Amino acid sequence: MELLQAFEDIQKNLENVNKDLGFSRKSQDESSITFKGEKGIYRLNYDSEIGVIMLDVAYDDNGEQTEYNTVSKSLFELDVIDARDIKSISNEVSDELERLFKVKKPVNLDKVKMPKSVSRTKAKNGVISYDADSLANRFGALYPEFKDIIKANVVEYGDFLPEEFFVNYGTPKVLDVIKNGTKAEQKKLFKMLGEVFEDGTNEVQDIIAVTILGEMKNDKQMMSVADEYMSDYMAGAVHEVNKLTAKKNRFTRKLQNPPVYKPKKKKSFSISNQLGQ
Repeated sequence: MELLQAFEDIQKNLENVNKDLGFSRKSQDESSITFKGEKGIYRLNYDSEIGVIMLDVAYDDNGEQTEYNTVSKSLFELDVIDARDIKSISNEVSDELERLFKVKKPVNLDKVKMPKSVSRTKAKNGVISYDADSLANRFGALYPEFKDIIKANVVEYGDFLPEEFFVNYGTPKVLDVIKNGTKAEQKKLFKMLGEVFEDGTNEVQDIIAVTILGEMKNDKQMMSVADEYMSDYMAGAVHEVNKLTAKKNRFTRKLQNPPVYKPKKKKSFSISNQLGQ
């Protein structure tokens, strides 16, 4: 598929959201297409070297001096992309535009409940497994300063979106504790992660091993701290993931550009699948 044709198809798919939000096409060149409205400006910018299309936004149009922020990236390999991919990317862009530019009523987070954790006893007895909501709940209990951020995540997406929270907030906190925390803080962190991992669903195991601890990227100092507190059961997956995340490859590109979450639908991101097992 040619890039110009792809841009044309995406623009057609964005007609409704552009109309609702007051955007119209401003310009187009060989690698990007730009839309402008009263609420701001956005562009779809294609990087042919890495095969990625980026959604860049700004709230003020200052011509060539406009300072854009990249809010999402999607794999966009022209030699294999098809109509279904175009539709998927268009939907992702549409969702992001509505999130950023649609006027929303303020929410009192004090009235929003934290995601609920499953019973520790039932999880230990194998009656039910820890899930992403359980991880959010346990993380908020360990670090109360993140509770409002977790609640805001739930309000934003309808369900708790673990990738968004941990990539932007939770994982940096975990890495800081691993690097700079006291032994007591590190022990509490890995005790919580270990309990959720060992009695958790495949999804929550992936979040812990890949989205969170995979960001150690095989750093010797951090891996040494992790090895001091991880169980053998969790350590195996964490080490395998870190061997991959320490390198630049198709696997890490996929992690850096995950598909946009669709509320009310559960995603499956299996470690075994990602490792080709």
